Amino acid sequence: MNDIVIRSATEQDAALIAAIHASSWRDAYADILAPEFLKGAVEDDRLAVWSQRLRDRPSTQLINVAFDPIGVMQGFVCCQCDADPVWGSLVDNLHVRPQARGRGMGERLLRDAVGQFSARATGGGFHLWVFEANVAALRFYERLGGRVVEQDHSALPAAGGKTVLRVHWRTSALLG
Repeated sequence: MNDIVIRSATEQDAALIAAIHASSWRDAYADILAPEFLKGAVEDDRLAVWSQRLRDRPSTQLINVAFDPIGVMQGFVCCQCDADPVWGSLVDNLHVRPQARGRGMGERLLRDAVGQFSARATGGGFHLWVFEANVAALRFYERLGGRVVEQDHSALPAAGGKTVLRVHWRTSALLG
């Protein structure tokens, strides 16, 4: 997917990022998050989150957006450099529009973000949390070399304490 354009997100991207995030959650988390949340509050919730994150972005945060060849935003990634002393940088969000999945965009976003962090992170690799029930995402991360290292329960109220798994890569070299 050499025709994908990835750039740093701006405050003006908040509404599109929120829409992609809500669409991704509605698709991937239909059996994970509370239906009443996914049918309504998710859009306003995600818009508030992304407006704040893009307005008050710390220097340790990376938010990149990806566009298809005709210029339509199709996905985004949000990471925190050196978020945890043991597990390293955090991939906090990686979402692609459901209709754009399977075309390499998520992998490109992840590889690009990890590449940017590898120069400035102090170590520990990188990690993310994924719902145990999100089998497709878990397979994707494992295909890219991630290893499940622990489990916990989601703090999202709409998740009702469902199990999440920490996926870890020791170094960016292990990705793929």
